[in-house]
Amino acid sequence: MDLKITNAILPGRQGQWDVGIAGDRITHIAPTLAASATQTLDAQGNLLIPGLVDGHIHLDKALILDRYPALDGTFDEALRETLKLKQSFTIEDIQNRARRVIEQAIAFGTTAMRTHVEVDPTMGLDAMEALLPLRKAYSWGITLQLAVFAQEGITNHDGLRDQLRQALAMGGDAIGSAPYVDPDPKRNIETVFDLAQEFDCDVDFHLDFLDNDEPLLLPFVIEETVRRGWQGRVYLGHMTKLAALTPSELETLAAAMREAGVSVLALPATDLYMMARKDTHNVRRGIAPVHRLAELGVTVGLATNNVFNLFTPFGDGDVLKLCTLLAQVLHLGTVSSHQLCLEMATSQAAAAIGIQHHEIEVGNVADLVLLNVRSVSEAIGAAPMGRTVIKNGVVVAQSKVEQQWFVPKLVSLRSCCPKQEHEF
Repeated sequence: MDLKITNAILPGRQGQWDVGIAGDRITHIAPTLAASATQTLDAQGNLLIPGLVDGHIHLDKALILDRYPALDGTFDEALRETLKLKQSFTIEDIQNRARRVIEQAIAFGTTAMRTHVEVDPTMGLDAMEALLPLRKAYSWGITLQLAVFAQEGITNHDGLRDQLRQALAMGGDAIGSAPYVDPDPKRNIETVFDLAQEFDCDVDFHLDFLDNDEPLLLPFVIEETVRRGWQGRVYLGHMTKLAALTPSELETLAAAMREAGVSVLALPATDLYMMARKDTHNVRRGIAPVHRLAELGVTVGLATNNVFNLFTPFGDGDVLKLCTLLAQVLHLGTVSSHQLCLEMATSQAAAAIGIQHHEIEVGNVADLVLLNVRSVSEAIGAAPMGRTVIKNGVVVAQSKVEQQWFVPKLVSLRSCCPKQEHEF
């Protein structure tokens, strides 16, 4: 046994547990493990969870808010001004910003990530050339998937289909687009599926975003998924328009999604920021109702989307903080709903991007995070800073909190404890 974690709280299990790891696999889970190990980590009654998964992020557009701070904060401004900023991006620039986000994500406990990689007439293949080396360079701490992404449309750019093909040939793991910015959304979707079939890769759309009156594209995506035999290989980010459906409408669509194996990732930081800008009162939240979709059997998750740019001018890439945000917005206050939130950042988020068996079970890969909290509810309620991160059975990062109190020697505490004086 290479690593033994003792006295850990595990989600969904009572009491404290020892977890044994050999190589990159979990080999034992028991109340007590007598066998010795090369390294022992005492959890001291803290919570051990599967590695966090960030299934939808844009590393190539991260950390650029200082180059153009928002003036009105709208989606149109973000799309327009980011396109202008991309003209100055270089491979070195993209890599430097991406490294900062990746390293921070590893420290937070993100052991798997899917980043969208923009390919368009402005960027060309620069983002792919920048991010491909990072997939290998950071494999010690994170599994990085690259989703080739057409942000600016497809049908409106001659030759873009060939560029997308080149990007996939370079080593893209998935192909996607934002059909709602294309003048021919359905043809955009068909082109993405064509490329997915050509390269036998997954599909990852930004879909049914914003709060306009355009009809849902989801039914067409489901239809194409089934027609192409791509069940279980289609992932959808945003899906904010689902929040406006009646319960019966949502149930009907959820049944079709479940049958087609289509997954949904909510992006709460971005979606809360961008939605309902024209509402003057009773402002809508516009977050995909992933809790209801989960109840209806759809694979769901949550993800970061953007960090410090015009689409999301805040955040640090900590998926666990997004759990807190989502729980607040969707009224997830029960113990069972906290468990669901955690799953949407770990096991379900992993399944949503095609990574199976991400639970803490014997035989699974040992991608784990030890949190300095005693329960799932504590972790969801306030993301702890203290974390130990294990990737493929090896400790790769540890964050600790140090607090020092500088108190006068004689302090009167009569305001809270009238009969006591404490000397330090």
